[in-house]
Amino acid sequence: MPKRAGLIAEERRLKILEALGVRRTLTVRELAEMFGVSEDTVRQDLRVLEKQGLLRRIYGGASRVKTSNVEIPVELREITNREVKEAIGREAAKIIEDGDSVIFDASTTALQVARNIDPARRVTILTSSLDICVSLARQPNFNIIATGGTLHPLSFSFVGPQAENAVRNYYADKLFLGARAILVDEGYLADVFELEAHLKKVMVASAQEVILVAESRKFQEVAFFKICELTRVNRIFTDENLDAALVRKLEDLGIRVTLVRVGSCGSS
Repeated sequence: MPKRAGLIAEERRLKILEALGVRRTLTVRELAEMFGVSEDTVRQDLRVLEKQGLLRRIYGGASRVKTSNVEIPVELREITNREVKEAIGREAAKIIEDGDSVIFDASTTALQVARNIDPARRVTILTSSLDICVSLARQPNFNIIATGGTLHPLSFSFVGPQAENAVRNYYADKLFLGARAILVDEGYLADVFELEAHLKKVMVASAQEVILVAESRKFQEVAFFKICELTRVNRIFTDENLDAALVRKLEDLGIRVTLVRVGSCGSS
């Protein structure tokens, strides 16, 4: 693997997880050489990642753990495939019209959609995402409603009964939704955090149009907690790497699929 020097801690820890996805175990020495840092720095990274449940430390190194039911912290998710998420966000935000009411979940791709809304649009936004509230707070044309609830530190999102009850009080034109796993053959969306999945389920019931925004790699993931049936989704914005056979299956379900090119935008 190529040496990656000069990374900030969060980026380096993400690359450690990616490297463990290629090789089941890696030594501290190998990681130190890979990132051009000291072995003590690597050991600190491994301690942090183990505390988050993302790897297991072993004598002299680390081994990967099964991550299908492990929640990755938002600071790592936000820098994962950032360019892809930004491209999806720019394209998906174009369908938000003046006067729309919109729900956003706390996924990092939905965050990119919110950041790319035309500031001239007059939009009412309901969200469980603390990041979205902060990012859009200074936009005078946006009426922002936070769900409230219990703040979940791994996702910077509000969850729990208070958040769910707040969403039930509204019915929005559009919902922009992310998911940890999109299981086309099984026919449903899923997530790894139970309270987040429950809240997303309420959001789906509170919107006229459900728009899924997710990287194509999410179609290869699995997760434990169901959000909703895939047939409840009206549109999907994803990157152009989605397999053509999956696109056909989705379109056969009546779902409109937009494939986004990174660096430019395109659709099918």
